[in-house]
Amino acid sequence: MDKKSDSSPPIPLSTFPPISPPDALLDKLLKPARDIRSILRWGYPKFATIRFVADHSRLNAEERYILTRVILPPDRIVSRVNKKVNCSDVKGRDLLLDGYNVLLTADSLLKKETMWFCDDSFIRDTRFYFSKSTQVENIEEALDAVLAFLSENAPKSATFLLDAQISRSGELAGFIRRKLEENGIQGDARTSKTVDFELKKEGGNPESSVVVATSDGIVIDAVRQVLDLPACLMEKRGIEPVRLY
Repeated sequence: MDKKSDSSPPIPLSTFPPISPPDALLDKLLKPARDIRSILRWGYPKFATIRFVADHSRLNAEERYILTRVILPPDRIVSRVNKKVNCSDVKGRDLLLDGYNVLLTADSLLKKETMWFCDDSFIRDTRFYFSKSTQVENIEEALDAVLAFLSENAPKSATFLLDAQISRSGELAGFIRRKLEENGIQGDARTSKTVDFELKKEGGNPESSVVVATSDGIVIDAVRQVLDLPACLMEKRGIEPVRLY
């Protein structure tokens, strides 16, 4: 990964507001979203409900994927909202970052992707994460934005966990370590073959006060306190996500 001059300032996210989806798409999704939420309140399973409503509404794969990302069952909503910490609450705390999840979401913001406000109050994009390995190039600007947040909010430490299975993760981890040192941030970056397991173990330990930065629902459900870091980047710059209601 090419290293830019240390004097180059991070590009402000306000220069890159997310692209709002076409009104026609929102109009098409609003009624199915309402129908799905109504059915989920009766305790029906999420994915079967979305498939049923999407089939009835003749939604394509992209539209179904948006609904899957945005809509959640009521019991998950309450639990996840209660775990979310304020952006300023990480000061003096150990922060464990779900590396690719945080960096790729911030990268989506920089690339003007639509950022959705999901039912559990977390911000998510709808880039297809199964192609993650093709998306990890040239995310230095996203890293700069994340590091700027860390510098301003002063966690005790910040540790990035990166999926070892993704090409060049070791190189990226080394690059992040250098950037942390350059910015005077106490922390580390390392690769792991079991990122989700480590996040859940550390973040779910009742004896630990670690805050986990992620928007991965499976991880959120297993940990005690969660930071939605991309949402903090948007809040600081007055960028509003798209709401599907």
